[in-house]
Amino acid sequence: MTADQKSGEVPGRRKFLSLTTRAAASTWAGASAKTVSDANGTVNGEQGRKRFSPADLRRKAVEWSRGVARANNLCRHEGDYERLRDGLAQTVGRYGWEVLGFVFMPNHVHVFLRTPEPNLSRGMQYLLSGYANWFAKRHRRSGHLFQGRFKGELVEDETYFWAVSRYIHLNPVRGRRPLVTHPRDWAWSSYPGYANCSQRLDWMAYELLHSAWQGEMGGSSAEAAYRGFVEQGLVEPPESPLRNAADGWLLGSPPFVDAMRERMKRPHYEDDVPAARRLSNVGTETVLAAVAEYYGVSPTTFQERGYGDEHRDVAAWLTRRWTTATLRELAKSFGLSHPGSVSNLLRRADRAVAESSRLRREVDAIQLRLKQTKNEV
Repeated sequence: MTADQKSGEVPGRRKFLSLTTRAAASTWAGASAKTVSDANGTVNGEQGRKRFSPADLRRKAVEWSRGVARANNLCRHEGDYERLRDGLAQTVGRYGWEVLGFVFMPNHVHVFLRTPEPNLSRGMQYLLSGYANWFAKRHRRSGHLFQGRFKGELVEDETYFWAVSRYIHLNPVRGRRPLVTHPRDWAWSSYPGYANCSQRLDWMAYELLHSAWQGEMGGSSAEAAYRGFVEQGLVEPPESPLRNAADGWLLGSPPFVDAMRERMKRPHYEDDVPAARRLSNVGTETVLAAVAEYYGVSPTTFQERGYGDEHRDVAAWLTRRWTTATLRELAKSFGLSHPGSVSNLLRRADRAVAESSRLRREVDAIQLRLKQTKNEV
């Protein structure tokens, strides 16, 4: 399913996007951030594409999954799971995603998230390509890791949050050979953080899921009620809430489904598409200005080729994580002539930040300023 661009909003409703992907043994070829790949169907004569406007993709919830063939598992060792989780955390920080839930299985992945900006596919490319490259080097394997594009379901509103997230969290206990007997015991999931506050991840949007609590679900609080809701699923395993999605990808009321179907058309103006792809959470200039202000230097110093100290490393490290700028775009910001030179700069920056606790503290301080800046925008 592709979600690109078609103007308009559903009056009085907030829309969320639920995406699902399964993996096999083929490289992820990408799906545009405003586009979600759909393996089925033809809409308006264009195979497998459904289009939306940038406004349609704001504040969307996304559930997607991706997997691989059993002979070529996505995660073979604990270190693989850790790298995938770290990659998701970095993607959340860079693209501003709000993750409500995730689970990493040996041969597929589910993530339930909301995208405040239309940057889904760029984020997925950053996450999955980064992991695939790392995996290939670690395990000395060649060939494709991921198969196909991710499948997506558009979810109407918070009414469906608990059902979708529970289904994801119960993955490790399903099947003929469950990985664990209780979802809290599967470390590579967001559920341990819902079950125990001490295991929460600072980049997860736990409160966003809890805010969807409805009193009739029982419990004295949203946290207790959600845990009870998941426990109920152990006794009475639920079917996938996405099974009844209209056209295989629309989960919501009839008016919502009708409105979304109406938008599965080309944009009125083709220029809307590239304009949407240029949107990002924080601009490169904003990040460079924040770093320059922190160190008391001018942003132009980062363009000086001889300027190879830690300040430039921090600037490169933060722009890569806080912006959606390409390597070619970053080359201009750092006075470099080729994207390959940016890759070298970023590798050096990664090493510098990883090896210096002082630099990590400085990075945290600058990121705090960036978060405040983003909230003010």
